[in-house]
Amino acid sequence: MLPVLFFMFGKVKEDHQNAVDAEKLRGHMETARVASVSKSETAGVSQLADLKVNKHTSYEHSDSTREFQESISAVIEENILERVKSSEKYSLMFDESTDISVHQNLIMYIRILETDHLGVVNPKTHFFCIDSLERANAESIYAKVICTLNEKGIKLSGLCGVSTDGASVMVGNKSGVVTRLKQAVPGILATHCIGHRLALSCCSGADSIPYLVKVQEILNSVYKYFHFSPKHMAMLESIQQHTKGNSLKFKEVFHTRWLSFEGSVEALVRNYSDLVSVFLEESSGKALSLYKPITSFKFLYVVNFLCDILKPLAALSKSYQKSDLDFSEVTPLLRSTVAKVESLGSKKDGTCLSKFLSQVPHEPQVGDDGLMTFQYQGHTIRDGEKQRQEANSICDKFVKGMVRSMNDRFSDNDDSVVLTALCNYFNPVVDKDSKVDDVDVIVEYLGNVGVECNVDDLDMFLGYAHALISEGNKSVKAPNDVANLALRKKDVYPVASEAAERLLLAPVSTVDCERGFSKQNLIKTCLRSRLSVKSLDRLMRITVEGPEIGQFPFDKAFKKWAAVKDRRILQ
Repeated sequence: MLPVLFFMFGKVKEDHQNAVDAEKLRGHMETARVASVSKSETAGVSQLADLKVNKHTSYEHSDSTREFQESISAVIEENILERVKSSEKYSLMFDESTDISVHQNLIMYIRILETDHLGVVNPKTHFFCIDSLERANAESIYAKVICTLNEKGIKLSGLCGVSTDGASVMVGNKSGVVTRLKQAVPGILATHCIGHRLALSCCSGADSIPYLVKVQEILNSVYKYFHFSPKHMAMLESIQQHTKGNSLKFKEVFHTRWLSFEGSVEALVRNYSDLVSVFLEESSGKALSLYKPITSFKFLYVVNFLCDILKPLAALSKSYQKSDLDFSEVTPLLRSTVAKVESLGSKKDGTCLSKFLSQVPHEPQVGDDGLMTFQYQGHTIRDGEKQRQEANSICDKFVKGMVRSMNDRFSDNDDSVVLTALCNYFNPVVDKDSKVDDVDVIVEYLGNVGVECNVDDLDMFLGYAHALISEGNKSVKAPNDVANLALRKKDVYPVASEAAERLLLAPVSTVDCERGFSKQNLIKTCLRSRLSVKSLDRLMRITVEGPEIGQFPFDKAFKKWAAVKDRRILQ
């Protein structure tokens, strides 16, 4: 049935309003229908023949397609809602965006706890819904969240965590969406998406330095020079055929996605010799305007340094984009990356920069023509003491500014203090005696959410967990392991179990929402701009959450489809 659905979704109806002869029109339509079925069967969609009852009932109408989608989507949604209700507690991640038809949509993902076949409890994130917004303000978004939860029969009191993109409409102190939710449900732990924070930290570190802004402009100009000209691309590929090494395609730099800078810089460094050769061969005004700024020591030093410094940042960004990431991983990943960036900034010993410096003079040298130049990869490069000083200063400023911005944006607020305390409490590496302050923070937090507890309740579990660790229990290695231990002993240590649930459920990013918007743009295109938000919601649920065809319970979907109304195919 699913192949039928996909065929029906792609089927295009043509309008024959300009037909003159009605009888002739009916003949054309019948011929087109038969041809369509014939082509479909040839393409492997032979199930269409099984749906045909007679010439009047073939289930090829758009209404039949919608009913197929509704039945399949309903089965998937019921499965998710059952898991949500069995989890009792949950967290939400939501964001708003504009689709191809210039309509504002709110997408929501839900994070719950699920137990695998080994009895291990892990957080799992599921697509919840996508719906339209009348206005993208705090009041409309809050009302849509509450309305959606009520429609799906999920209690608001079970909400214990929220993650957003950090926009003022989401986290505003007076009337933001998160503020409104906290007023309705005390104890919600809210986080600003770590992926957004990292990108903003890098952007602010680069935008404060004029030369780095210029470097971004040069990289985009190089990208456009080849991307929009088959002639220039052919010339580059011709030169690359005679040179050794792996070439990379030039990439565009997006200011809102600053970490895409890494791919652009690496492509320029790898293709540098061929790039300069193209500019010299072309010798047009545009080529020469790009040739001059990239053939200087200052530019080469900066881009090679960036090539080194952006690699650990790109790796951190990819780690932060992992689905179902928990808060206990955020700080260690950040600290290790900051340490690496600071080391590269102070020692200047990165792979790319070291290779570049090994091929150039240690000091500027005056040639026979009276100019300070040197040869690099077969090309003449302008040099000078001032260039070298400015290049080193730019790199130092960038590292200091970025590290400072990262520390500021990832600094602890009230909710982060609670999450940090929870991570330390369940961290088996942290010494038991150093967790006193963390226990006090957790007791105060749980008291605010209505959980009766005291320090002794948490100390008892802490003693038990560290006793297992000291005895060499190899099953307790990470915070998640200790949290699972508390969940397994819920009847003995209910307070520790409550704390473990809230730690595991705490969302740290909205990367799933961003992936959801990418999926939205793949489904609702310029050719399908009239697609309703209900149809979009169903198709996204089928695409994102639908299992493999062999694992899908088609019998349930068929029963739902058959129960909607009398079906001739069943008679």
